[in-house]
Amino acid sequence: MKTGKLSLVLAVMCLVAASISGCLKIASVSPQALFTASLAEQVVPFTASFDGTLSYAAKAIVSYLWNFGDGGAADGPVVDHNYVQDGAYQVTLTVIDESGLSASTTMELQALNPPPTAGFTYTPKSNMEGVYFVSCSETITFDAEDLCTDDGSIISYDWYFGYRTPDGEPASASGPQVTHEFLYSGTYTVILTVTDDDGGTTQYSEQLVVEGGPPCNADVTGDVPWNYGGTCT
Repeated sequence: MKTGKLSLVLAVMCLVAASISGCLKIASVSPQALFTASLAEQVVPFTASFDGTLSYAAKAIVSYLWNFGDGGAADGPVVDHNYVQDGAYQVTLTVIDESGLSASTTMELQALNPPPTAGFTYTPKSNMEGVYFVSCSETITFDAEDLCTDDGSIISYDWYFGYRTPDGEPASASGPQVTHEFLYSGTYTVILTVTDDDGGTTQYSEQLVVEGGPPCNADVTGDVPWNYGGTCT
């Protein structure tokens, strides 16, 4: 019986020792990396602010390391970064606590391609009482070469002259400089669409007043008032 009691006492002592040992051993807890961005999507160039102060750890965080996805990097709980090229960037924050434990988190930021600018001029045109107009059956030159700009290069100029041809097709043309003849008087909305090498597009439009003037076979002499609201015949 004494031997049995001794064994029981030893077993209890072992359990107590194991329990005490387990209580004294504290498991290491990794930090948690969290951050916010002032902008997640914007047309370049722009500056984004990043705040990593939401990150937390059992022990003090001693390092905040940033990778902005475009080759740039910084350190500190709150940082700014300037993006100048369009693209999708993976922004990563890595935090390290005083025990040397680390954690990382990543956010995607979209730097958008700036669209091209668009515009055009047209000649010849006349001015009557502040209203510009062109004559029907006259060859009009539309020029967008000097008014369209982009951070890269413009790869297409597509024109629509505001009406459909007798076969149902849109009256259109392509190129930085084009010519067109309007056969009937009226008001037409001419639309230019430019596209750059990054896929960005911009539209620019102007209204053109087309006037017919006197009939082509009219025998006009002397001072005759011109009704510029007429039509071509």
